[in-house]
Amino acid sequence: MKLSFVVLAAVSFAVAAPALADNSSDAAKPPKEKKICRRETVTGSIVPFKSVCHTRDEWASIDSANARSVESTLGNARPSGAQRP
Repeated sequence: MKLSFVVLAAVSFAVAAPALADNSSDAAKPPKEKKICRRETVTGSIVPFKSVCHTRDEWASIDSANARSVESTLGNARPSGAQRP
């Protein structure tokens, strides 16, 4: 009788241990970020658009870099006496 109880306990532990271990690894992983896709015009191509996908943070970085580039270009193109709006 004692042997069957020990075997039953060992089997129960062997089945429950992987289930307990999986919960801790799921909590450590951050949720995967959703991709946002935009259509960009392709110059000199038969196909007029290209789909480009990035995360929200990546798009924010790209947009701010583009804004800095435009500001730099417009700032360099203004006459020396022109005022910024």
